[in-house]
Amino acid sequence: MKKFLSILFAVLFLLSCVLTTQIKTSQTALGSSQSIKLRIAWWGSQTRHDRTQKVLELYRAKVNRKVSFVTEFGSWSGYWDKLTTQAAAKNLPDIIQMDYMYLAQYVQKGLLADLTPHTKNGILNLKDVSDASIKSGSIGGKIYAISLGTNALAIIYDPTVAKKAGVKIPEDGNWSWNDYKEIIKKVYQKTKIRADLALTADPKFLLEYYVRQQGKSLYKPDGTSLGFTQEKFIVDVFNINLELLKGGYTARPDEVSATSTIEDSLFVKGKTWIGWTWSNMFVATANAAKRPLALALPPKGGKRPGLYLKPSQFFSVAATSKYKNEAAKVINFFTNSVEANKILLAERGVPISSKVREGIKNAVEPAVRQTFDYIALAEKNCSPIDPPDPPGGTEVGQLFKDLYDQVLYGQIKPEVAAKMFIQKANQILMRNKK
Repeated sequence: MKKFLSILFAVLFLLSCVLTTQIKTSQTALGSSQSIKLRIAWWGSQTRHDRTQKVLELYRAKVNRKVSFVTEFGSWSGYWDKLTTQAAAKNLPDIIQMDYMYLAQYVQKGLLADLTPHTKNGILNLKDVSDASIKSGSIGGKIYAISLGTNALAIIYDPTVAKKAGVKIPEDGNWSWNDYKEIIKKVYQKTKIRADLALTADPKFLLEYYVRQQGKSLYKPDGTSLGFTQEKFIVDVFNINLELLKGGYTARPDEVSATSTIEDSLFVKGKTWIGWTWSNMFVATANAAKRPLALALPPKGGKRPGLYLKPSQFFSVAATSKYKNEAAKVINFFTNSVEANKILLAERGVPISSKVREGIKNAVEPAVRQTFDYIALAEKNCSPIDPPDPPGGTEVGQLFKDLYDQVLYGQIKPEVAAKMFIQKANQILMRNKK
């Protein structure tokens, strides 16, 4: 009997060990499932929120069911204040929607992880992404952010008006500044339809484009002064619009300032036929105009392309994240999954992957497809984006707009305005030097 009890106790002990092991294994598995909680933050509209949530659900279903997401989203207002507080507490979300304006600042403070190793070990696939898009999220040769959508400066025009006047816009950008002016003059002479003034809302971008064509940058790398000293560059930019304005070939500045919405704009109403825009504004303009419109690369000139690819926003990974590999996999999913992008439908801008663009081309409306084609063309005709604006950049931009308006209203000569801009802009930048 004692022998039987000994054997029974031994069997029960073994069963107990097996059950304990199974329970621990089950708890470990459950724990690992619950422990992979990725926090992800972004700003945007309700449409963006809804589509992003659906993509995260798709990621769990298709890639890794053990991952759960804690989402933190809202409007632009308050987003950066919240991140600043979280950064101070070393509690940033694992994945952060990042803006170009703040990228350098976050990198300098050591808040973002270097994603370069993930591009080399296969977790983050960028083989279908242009160098220009990759460099837009790079600082010091390291990748800290992956663009979620691409934007670029563009010429928007009404092809019906151009055809009526017997002119052809070289959409590949194979035209000079003189060609640009002569085409505008010819169309007016044939149709009496004027052109828009170039970039009156924020003319700093016209100056930036022209300066880049001359092989310079708007700012020095350290941000303490302008990146050029030639007053002629500024005079040339003023005169592009001034010559056309004086001849009556463009709308007057007071007419432009009287409109505040896309729907009320002179272009949408058919009172002008050509202007400058950002590619991400094309869809809204085409929908408001309710007529076929087209995009073309801006005029060429100088030593290098003035055009660059501007990221609409990025995804970055916090340096404090415990799950950097998994976070990189999520970013890879947003970048390369055609299925995911059929949900997103370019809401954050034109996808940076050429494969994805092609994969969702038939799922988006015609105007969106036009922006896809334009970005593909821009990728072949651009140069790397300059560093983000330095402290004081906003003030410099406002200074240039004030002088630009004064020149167009005939209140000041271009040469005088150019001299004033260089002097005052450098003072602003030096004053804001940290």
